[in-house]
Amino acid sequence: MKLSHPQILDINKRENLARLYEMMDEAKVKQYLLDNPRFLVKNPELLSHIELKYGEQETFSLVERQVKTLRDKNSQLQGQQIEMLQTAHANEELLAMCNSFMFDLLECEDLTTLCSRIINDLKKMFELDGVALLLVGDYEACAPAQVFNATEEISDLLDCHFPDNQPLCGRLGQAPKLALFGELSYNYQSCALVPMGKSCEGGLLALASKDVSRFDPEMGTLFIELIANFVSALVKPYERR
Repeated sequence: MKLSHPQILDINKRENLARLYEMMDEAKVKQYLLDNPRFLVKNPELLSHIELKYGEQETFSLVERQVKTLRDKNSQLQGQQIEMLQTAHANEELLAMCNSFMFDLLECEDLTTLCSRIINDLKKMFELDGVALLLVGDYEACAPAQVFNATEEISDLLDCHFPDNQPLCGRLGQAPKLALFGELSYNYQSCALVPMGKSCEGGLLALASKDVSRFDPEMGTLFIELIANFVSALVKPYERR
């Protein structure tokens, strides 16, 4: 039997009214829960009957969802804690290597021996493929270190002026790499340039690796700055006045 047009309108009207009443009831429940935030605390048995949709297929009770949320948060916190412990352990190892490096340099009695040991120890202890030491000032020849009269010579050599006096880490052009490390530099994929003093007034310490990820612009530079500052302090007394 076909419904007449007035009958269809009447059915739609009743459905719309039913939906309106349902929405009004939902609004009352929502408002009641907002006005009485401890209602579910006082009636915990209701929690197991409240279902929440999670994803496309799964449905959880409110209690199950809360438990899952707490487990996920706990797992995330455990992951962060493990990462922090790993970082702390790595930093502890780096600090121990820095101490060994520094104490070994204190045994040097002349500038040439000191510069040679700085380069060799850095390569060996920190597993680096290339190390270059540039000194600025009135120093005697002390190969393998390079000696310059002014900081501008280093800036021109590397086409870099270190405007914020912070180390520069990442990829380096072939011309600066060749000037710093020689022919072997073609295999070096990442470098760290660490100024010694403001605007390289004391010189520069350059580190290189065949590993492209060893030195990157986002890495922390605390330890390489510590090493550079120590090296600068050790070579400074050898400058001729």
